Amino acid sequence: DKIRAAAREAPLVEAALAARVKVSPGTRAGRRLKFRVIARMAGEHEFRRVDFQRAVERGIVERGDHTWRLEEEDADVEFWASMIDAEFFLTLRLSDDRMRHREYKAAHRPASLRASSAAALGWLSEPREDDVVLDPFCGAGTILIERAHLGRYAMLLGSDRDHAAIAAARINVGARYKPIQLENWDAGAIPLGDASVNKIVTNLPWGLRYGSHGENRKLYPLWMREFTRVLKSGGMMVMLTAEWRLMRELERIRKIAPSRIIRVSVLGRPAAIYVCRKE
Repeated sequence: DKIRAAAREAPLVEAALAARVKVSPGTRAGRRLKFRVIARMAGEHEFRRVDFQRAVERGIVERGDHTWRLEEEDADVEFWASMIDAEFFLTLRLSDDRMRHREYKAAHRPASLRASSAAALGWLSEPREDDVVLDPFCGAGTILIERAHLGRYAMLLGSDRDHAAIAAARINVGARYKPIQLENWDAGAIPLGDASVNKIVTNLPWGLRYGSHGENRKLYPLWMREFTRVLKSGGMMVMLTAEWRLMRELERIRKIAPSRIIRVSVLGRPAAIYVCRKE
C-alpha cells in the first residue's frame, strides 16, 4: 500500500515528463499516456518482484495528472521502479534506444566506444563554434560524430594507425559531418603544427584488446607530450582510459595536470575520464 501510494502521489513526474520531451524531441507528454514499469529489487523482502511491480502500476493508473494506461509493448513512458533494501526509487526514463544505438554506426570495430559514452566525452569538452577537435585514436569515428551532433565546430580531425579503423570511420561518416579529415597518423608523431587544435577528445588505448600495459607505460608519456604540443593555450583534453594507475603516475611527474577526474564504469570495468586544460 505504501508503494502504491508513493507512485500515486510522486510529485516530480510532470517535471520529468517535460525533461523527457526536451531530451528526446518528438516524444509525447499529452493528456493520455501509455506506460510500462520496469521493476528491480535488491535485498530481502516479504513480497515478490511481480507484486512490487503491480503495486507501482496501480499507483500510476490512479494518478490524476494524466490518463495513464498500462501498455507493455507500445508505451509512451517507461517508469523504472527500484526497491533497494527499505528504499523505494521511482524514476522516469528520459531517453529511448537512440541513446545507445545510432543509425550512423554501419561499421563497427572491436572495443568501439558506445555512442552515449562518446557523447559524454564530447559534452565534457565544452563545445564551441570555433573548435578544432582532434581524436588521435578515432577508431570507427564515434567520438567525432557525437561531437558533431553537439553543435557547430570549425574542424574535426580523426587519426588512427589502424588502416581498417580509418576505413570504418569513413563508412560511418559518409558524406556528412563536414568539415572532417580522417588520416592514418601515429599519435606519437602527429603531423600537425604546434598549437594547431583547441580540443583533444579521445578514448586512449587500454592495453586490453589492442597493445598491452607494458607498451602503454612507454607510449603514454610520448602521447601526452605530443598532445600538449599540438594543443593551443587555453585548450582542453578529455581522455577516457582504464589505465588510471599509469595516469596517476603521469600526474605525479607532471606530464598531465587534470582539472577533473571522473570515475566511471565502462561495460563493468573501472575507468576514468581526465579533463585537462592547457595554461
